[in-house]
Order: sequence, then structure tokens, then C-alpha cells
Amino acid sequence: MPTSEGRKRLEPRMTRGSWKFGAWSAAGQIAVSALLALNKLWSEQGFDAVSFWIYAAWFAVSVAQILYLLRVRRKDAPFWDEEDDRRADWDRRGRQL
Repeated sequence: MPTSEGRKRLEPRMTRGSWKFGAWSAAGQIAVSALLALNKLWSEQGFDAVSFWIYAAWFAVSVAQILYLLRVRRKDAPFWDEEDDRRADWDRRGRQL
């Protein structure tokens, strides 16, 4: 098992479960902001520029958030694997008692 000694985590408090929650919430924000921006773009009441640009900015921030989370996943996967291995070892030793 390769150890990740000497490497620094990007998000020290982020576990695999919190990453999944962040990724799902960012994906939801992307979908909602895209739908709202498209709704303002092709609205029957006319084009509302302020709302459109707010929703477009929200979309851009959400995309940046999901890209950052993908980077965290790539960099922190060895730490998550080590934590899973330690938890499995702890469970295995507990069953042997």
C-alpha cells in the first residue's frame, strides 16, 4: 500500500461523503442556474438583462465549484483510500476479539 506521507491535502476536512454532497449540490446548482438563465433569455415577457447576467454568473461560479471538486477528488483520493484501509483494518481487528 503506497503511503501519501509528505503530501499535503487540498481540503483537509473533506471526506469522501462530504465530497459527494458538494458534487451533487454543485450539479444541482448548475442545472437550476442554466434553466433560469435560459428562461430569462427566451422569456415571453421580454429579455431581462439583469436577471440573465445574475443567473449566468451563478452558473459560472457553480461550474468553477465542480471543477475545483474534481481537482480535490484527483488529489485527495490517496488520503481517502488510506482512511478506508485504516477503517477496514480497525473493523477486522474488532471482529477478531
